[in-house]
This record gives sequence, structure tokens and C-alpha cells, in this order.
Amino acid sequence: MFVGVGLHEILLLAIALLIGGMISGVLAGLFGVSGGSVIVPVLYEGFRMLGVPEEARMQLCLGTSIAIVVPTTIRSYLTHRAKGLSFRAS
Repeated sequence: MFVGVGLHEILLLAIALLIGGMISGVLAGLFGVSGGSVIVPVLYEGFRMLGVPEEARMQLCLGTSIAIVVPTTIRSYLTHRAKGLSFRAS
């Protein structure tokens, strides 16, 4: 057990998130839309299937989406800066 949650539940959540991420990536690539417009509904349905109460489901989806965006944005910025492509006001 980890913080009151069984290992089986954590593994199930990790697998659901991986599958949801793959589906979101494919759909975002096919339709040319931002990943957030696809990942939030996918997370919502994934958390529904995992039994997350409806009162907390949307907040959990949005929080998870933001938790994905922040490190991705930081990493992208650092990569662009390392290549000398950072934004400079003229």
C-alpha cells in the first residue's frame, strides 16, 4: 500500500493514463487540435471507469492536464533556449 492506495489500483491508473495519452496523441495529431482539447475528455472517461466520484472528476482532469503541460512547457523552453531560439522582444 502506498498512501492508503493499493499497488493494484496505482498500476491500473498508470495503465489507463498511458492508454489515454496514446489515444489523445493520435487524435490530436489526426485532427490538428491541441492535446488539451482531447486529453481532458479522455481523462474524464478514464477516471469515470476507475470509479472517481463525479464531484471531483473534472477538477482531477484539469489538474492532471495542467500537471502535464507545465513540465512539458518548461522542457520545451529550455530546449529552444539551448538552441538559441528563445523569444526576444524587438
